[in-house]
Amino acid sequence: MEYEKVYVFEPEGERPAKRRRVEPQGLQTSWRRRRQAFDQVWTVQQQALDARLESINASTVDKVWQFLEQATLDGQPGRIPTGIVLTGADGATGSGISKQVAERIRGGKHRRILLSLSSSSGTSLKALLKTLIAKATSRRTGSSDDDEVDDEDEELRNPRATGPKLLNYDLQLLQDHVREHRTEQVIITFEDTEAFDSDLLSEIIELLGCWQGRIPFACLFNIATSIDFLQQRLSKAAVKALAGQVFDVALSSAEIEQVCEAMFDTDTPLWIGSGLVSTMLERQHDYIVSVDSFVAAVKYACMSHFYANALSVFLEPGSESRDVGPDHIEAVRQLDSFKAYARRLLDDRQVAVLKDLLESGAALWSLVLDKVAEGRQKLSAMVQTLKVARLVQQRLPNTPVSSMSSLYVQAMSGKLVGSPLIRTLLLTIRKAPSNIVVDLLRELISSHTEKGTPTFSGCHEILTRFDDLIESQKHSKKPLRGEDDSQNTTLRTTVVAQKVELSKQKSALSEQDKKYTELLGLLTTGLEELFADNLVNPTNLVFHEIFVYDLKSPYREVFTPRPRHAIERALATPHDYLDCDCCGSGQGDEGAEATLAATQPATAVLYQLYLESGSLINAGDLWQAFQAVLGDGREEAETMALFQRGLAELRYLGMMKSTRKRVDHVAKVMWQGL
Repeated sequence: MEYEKVYVFEPEGERPAKRRRVEPQGLQTSWRRRRQAFDQVWTVQQQALDARLESINASTVDKVWQFLEQATLDGQPGRIPTGIVLTGADGATGSGISKQVAERIRGGKHRRILLSLSSSSGTSLKALLKTLIAKATSRRTGSSDDDEVDDEDEELRNPRATGPKLLNYDLQLLQDHVREHRTEQVIITFEDTEAFDSDLLSEIIELLGCWQGRIPFACLFNIATSIDFLQQRLSKAAVKALAGQVFDVALSSAEIEQVCEAMFDTDTPLWIGSGLVSTMLERQHDYIVSVDSFVAAVKYACMSHFYANALSVFLEPGSESRDVGPDHIEAVRQLDSFKAYARRLLDDRQVAVLKDLLESGAALWSLVLDKVAEGRQKLSAMVQTLKVARLVQQRLPNTPVSSMSSLYVQAMSGKLVGSPLIRTLLLTIRKAPSNIVVDLLRELISSHTEKGTPTFSGCHEILTRFDDLIESQKHSKKPLRGEDDSQNTTLRTTVVAQKVELSKQKSALSEQDKKYTELLGLLTTGLEELFADNLVNPTNLVFHEIFVYDLKSPYREVFTPRPRHAIERALATPHDYLDCDCCGSGQGDEGAEATLAATQPATAVLYQLYLESGSLINAGDLWQAFQAVLGDGREEAETMALFQRGLAELRYLGMMKSTRKRVDHVAKVMWQGL
């Protein structure tokens, strides 16, 4: 038996005939309903986002499509019709143009082929042609776009019945495919034009120009720099082979604003908090990723709320109290907003109401539905009020217009009420002349009628008084001005003790200007009350944890991961992850936790010795230091096994490698914090 390497394990007793089903318990009983609620919510949200993104570049897509249509009718022989899409620094918008053109090709009865090439599609002309032909003919070569194929004997079967065999990078294959399927146009999109090698880009353009008479090519270049820079990178023959037309697209920032406005729609059941939105916008600004990545971040935020927060089941439309278990009702009572609401009930001496909420699940369910609906309405009114603020900024001259996303972040953080932005806006209105104020007031009333934006009481009456006052002054061509206007303020110079002092003095106002100043006061007071009533702090709303999501940790771990930081921290301070008393002092002192100890994992000990070494590490010295740290309590063979395993793990992590300079040394590859 001592030489037996395997054995058969026979457990006692019989296995059950059927696999036992473990039913979800507690808060997990609502998991399927929450997943269905997320699917319903995101389907509506995705449709709104797609509609916004399609409309922002609709005119550019129409122009590109007309250009391609015209190229099929009267193309220049020997020259490739080329659309140059200027995307600017945030060149991610060019891919959206290509997607919308591809959707038009799929949606209509067009015999066109659209394929995209990137700098990773091939590092040589042969590999690039292989990728192009494989995509155009829907062939699967079995190799990635990054692979270079230098095998001259690699062949593909000729689609014709007779004839010689063709290599898989021969454009004759594409010509036969175009002729067989009666293709009208082969559109090639160069996604990242600046990333292409200049010689490779020139070669592919020259080759496509030579085949232009046999294959109807058309190109779309996404340019993030300028046309002059592109022309400098191309050869003269490649430039002559192109017949280009320039198209401008909306900036990525404009697309992000459209996505944000769709996110802040009044019908959305879930609102994203200020902290998470600011993090998403900051990442978008720093890395300039595509708008699709931003939409994916929004989707992940909604998914995190519905999947991880069991109380999101209350956002499901048509749900009833009997459909939710008692665990969910008890979880609602543990919310901080409900505890604050209970304290307010006690302060108002409504003890009976609070007792009913604590004892009756149906009463609490009804309260949750009412407060959630009320909170969502208040947030909707807040977003509409932000549109009023932007409208005022747009109508006032020399006033910067804030983006909707920045206003939303400030409003959701509760910092917009009484902020310098609102005070400056109201002061600018008080300084504006009558012609601008009247147009602004009419625009506010029109927006309230057409778009449902909020307005203050007495708005129509103030406009009527403005019209009457201006009608009495129709013989004067000058507009009325208030007392805060700079033209009604003069500087007064006074000499006191051989020092010149300047002071402001109000000019004498006419009766009409005094009445106009009074009306301006009513207007600004009404707007100030409108902002104060509707710009609420979401954290003050009852049950805001249900319909507002503002957790940044899941988002950062997925979209801005820091695996190297986590690995370095785990190796330098293993106590942070192991939570044991043997790896550190346990007193919260980082220096104490980072000290070497025999109880720490072997890889952590080697890593800390690794940090103290230079670019080349003597393996013998490292072994002696490691052996000294672990002490004499272990056998040498066991210590050597731990040492070799630690070295192998550090090498696997890419922190060291062998070097030919010295056989008994290893080279350091990474430095901490870089």
